[in-house]
Amino acid sequence: MTIETHILYFSEAEALREFSGFTVTESHQARPNQTPSKVTMYMIVAQRGGIGRREVIAEFPLEMHAKIFRDMCEGFARSERLTK
Repeated sequence: MTIETHILYFSEAEALREFSGFTVTESHQARPNQTPSKVTMYMIVAQRGGIGRREVIAEFPLEMHAKIFRDMCEGFARSERLTK
């Protein structure tokens, strides 16, 4: 049995200041020679300020966890904009 992990593509919360427009996107990933051979992951995608490129910032095996994390990112980004 394979255990899917939560993956964050940044090293500290401060990096979230650079992003906006957080969304959850479903991704189907093939895992050759593993059981199951296909898994569904939920990616958090956001737009990086200044360059306008959308990037994956995190991946979760459960949609509920992805949505909670997206909401936390939106709240953090909103509070940062209010304090500036």
